[in-house]
Amino acid sequence: MQRRDFLKLLAATPLAAWSGGAAYAAAVCGDYRRLLVLVELKGGNDGLNTVIPFSDPRYFALRPTIAIDRQSVLPLDDRNALHPALRPLMPLWSAGELAILHGVGSAEASLSHHRASELMQAALPDFPWADAAADGPACSPAPVSLAEALVRIVSCAPLQSLHLALYGFDTHERQPAEHARLLARLAATMTALRASLQASGRWPDTLLMTRSEFGRRAAENLSAGTDHGSAGAHFIAGGRLTGGMFGAQPDLDLLDRRAHPALQVDIGALNRGVGAWWSGAQARLIPGAGLPLS
Repeated sequence: MQRRDFLKLLAATPLAAWSGGAAYAAAVCGDYRRLLVLVELKGGNDGLNTVIPFSDPRYFALRPTIAIDRQSVLPLDDRNALHPALRPLMPLWSAGELAILHGVGSAEASLSHHRASELMQAALPDFPWADAAADGPACSPAPVSLAEALVRIVSCAPLQSLHLALYGFDTHERQPAEHARLLARLAATMTALRASLQASGRWPDTLLMTRSEFGRRAAENLSAGTDHGSAGAHFIAGGRLTGGMFGAQPDLDLLDRRAHPALQVDIGALNRGVGAWWSGAQARLIPGAGLPLS
């Protein structure tokens, strides 16, 4: 898929109609602002084994030992499937509250964890991050645990943003079992957050976004793992989304010069769109292109 066609696809994404949630949230927890929840997959998540191109024979050729068996995947359409460990996310998908973005990364495509993390953070505004040691919103990007996040949500703390981190996604060796465990933890985290936010009335005004400093190479390595790559798949969820698949599975016959899946969405542009939405604008998550929210 050409970039211009991808942007046209995103521009056509409608906003799900919703009413009543703001009033309910105000009654239950007070009149709070929009809430951004970032779930960071530390180490570089493997997008191809997260959102699987199960109909592409090239995928299985590049990954003879770590490809996910097509009989066990969770099909989303005729080309894309979720890893079986992500089954708890299927209700979000069915409800239209989950968007999958292919090819998210940086044009600089650094393979350094530190530099790639800096690029991932670039263009995000200075959110008043919730900190585990604070009574209310705090100016610290330190990630909190899921338990701490849930306590803050159910206690109706005046949250504007939450930052969680899941560690261990640098899967250079013995990836299949470890990645399944990590994705199961991701699915449990996302579903627990959604349930708590629904109960508090804040889900319609929440954007939950995964991010990872980079993706992985298309081909497996000699240790039944994958090495640092560039672009990968990201999840965005929320009560005001009309979800779906945005972009296309990378053409595994047309990898970039380093044999990585090609970039489709620049993380800086995505961050700017998220920041505009969080500040109250009727914004598109990729400015001028797609995933509209209000």
